[in-house]
Amino acid sequence: MPKYLLVLLVSAYQPNLWAGWVYFTNNNHGSNDYYYSPVEDKGKVKVLRTFTQLPVDAKVPFHTPKAVVKVMLYNYSSEQSTYEINCQEQSIQLVERIFYRDMVGKVPFITHKVKDTFIEQSNSEFARQFIKTPLHFEDIRHYRMHEVVCK
Repeated sequence: MPKYLLVLLVSAYQPNLWAGWVYFTNNNHGSNDYYYSPVEDKGKVKVLRTFTQLPVDAKVPFHTPKAVVKVMLYNYSSEQSTYEINCQEQSIQLVERIFYRDMVGKVPFITHKVKDTFIEQSNSEFARQFIKTPLHFEDIRHYRMHEVVCK
């Protein structure tokens, strides 16, 4: 545990590590969320990148089609998500999630994209989060995302 604390403290004091990341929300006290500024403008949609540090490890599915057990769950401590938000349509789509073993996002180990075969062919709750949906303004994250991107 002390070596993780040391890594966290050293990383927190590295200004270039967090350059561009702005505090976003505490996600109803569940985790610390940050977004990358500036937001990328792709014309009709804007691209928002978020980074979430979790207080306890969560699990991410990883698909191995040729294995006996096709989907395994692995622990992760933080994740970066990339969203495309259409301000006119008030819609949002998760297009990529990168999962990290560490709290500061230095050790990526699983990446899921909207065009992955596993995501496209699955109807799991995890895969459904990649479907384009309307913004839900009662959700604090969606509200803040709209506020940041569509100002």
